[in-house]
Amino acid sequence: MLAHARRDVSTLAKGDGPIALFEKRFATLCGTAHALAMNSGTAALHSAYFAVGVKPGTEVIVPGYTFFATAAPILQCGGRPVFCDVDARTLLADPSDVERRITPRTRAICVVHLWGNPAPMDRFVDIARRHGVALIEDCSHAHGARYRDRPVGSWGDIGCFSLQGPKAVSGGEAGIAVTNDPVLFDHMLVLGHYGRLKSGQARNTFDTDYISLGVKYRPHLYAIQLALGSLSRLEELNRRRQRNYDVLCAGLAGCLAVEPIKTTVGGLRGGFLEFILRYVPEHAGGWKRSAFVQAVRAEGVPIGEERYARIGDRGRMLHETPIFTTLDVTRLGGPLGRSEDEGERPTGHDLPVVRGLGGRLVTLPPFTRVSEQFVRECAQALRKVAECAATMGEQSGRHGTRLKGAGIAGEDETNGEFGVRSGERARVSARVV
Repeated sequence: MLAHARRDVSTLAKGDGPIALFEKRFATLCGTAHALAMNSGTAALHSAYFAVGVKPGTEVIVPGYTFFATAAPILQCGGRPVFCDVDARTLLADPSDVERRITPRTRAICVVHLWGNPAPMDRFVDIARRHGVALIEDCSHAHGARYRDRPVGSWGDIGCFSLQGPKAVSGGEAGIAVTNDPVLFDHMLVLGHYGRLKSGQARNTFDTDYISLGVKYRPHLYAIQLALGSLSRLEELNRRRQRNYDVLCAGLAGCLAVEPIKTTVGGLRGGFLEFILRYVPEHAGGWKRSAFVQAVRAEGVPIGEERYARIGDRGRMLHETPIFTTLDVTRLGGPLGRSEDEGERPTGHDLPVVRGLGGRLVTLPPFTRVSEQFVRECAQALRKVAECAATMGEQSGRHGTRLKGAGIAGEDETNGEFGVRSGERARVSARVV
């Protein structure tokens, strides 16, 4: 593989060779006319916002529950993120709340297919068309996911994917954007792929002596070689993860303390960055999440505390972080900053569902290489700890005592490590396949 990549080192600027092959195959996966490989998913989102015309004085509506990179590139274009609430059942952007936040300044809506769960794209397409705004899909977790039998990434004006680290299609560090619009494709080339403009790949006519922003978003060839191999295994990977997710959901059926997040009606999950579960402390003796996670880990289950609903040691929600509130980003230079007439920024009172997620979500790995029996035993361990916690909580309530170490649900928590701690007794027997 490395020898092949060395022979193609001259294709970095031109975007041919392995890069062209990967783009062609990824466009086929998404059912789009064009695909443009980048060096990160964040670069893909920045390019998308730039392409649809996000600039100072404009707004982009994004979910209040997502990874920060969904919203941060909006600032790089000089725009303003407007955070919306999410559907409590799916944790995806609430279409009704999105629509009520549209103003004359709204330039785009960004819908995130979080944790591989496809959003109800027909509703968002309808909203975007009626209001005349662009629609961008953040598909970073959802490689191969479909809604109403149509691939994610093909519904909006531009679809953006991360190819980083643990993603289902990974190049170590890379990204890709897909679109059916040749003009938007050209605009993304202008931002970060100047060499490809000169090589004649643009669909429009540009004076390449004057058009270049000097941003290099092209990917490394080695990353694309890795991503090509990863893409070839995507269908099988998604099949295995879906099978084990179904086993997990069946094993937790009727468990009130730990609930799988609902899949969108008409949606087929893909990517499965992690399996996300809702923890309901009211049905687990009132234990706060950290205590529950610690007890489940002691059973040998690789459970973790979800990390998007609350960010950093201070446990802020995304829209409460300084970059979106008090930080004077103009000191960073470039177009960053706020326009003088941008209006009020949203507060947590506007996002009741997002606010309620803190301390109530836990994660499991996507279980690609384990047996179904292992997944069943993980579900059994989750139920066991929940039942024990509920029983202990009842006893504590009757005697008026507080369980040592259990804490109180709702207290501030920091994110825990992922996986089973060294030295803990593993009672779940894993059989890797």
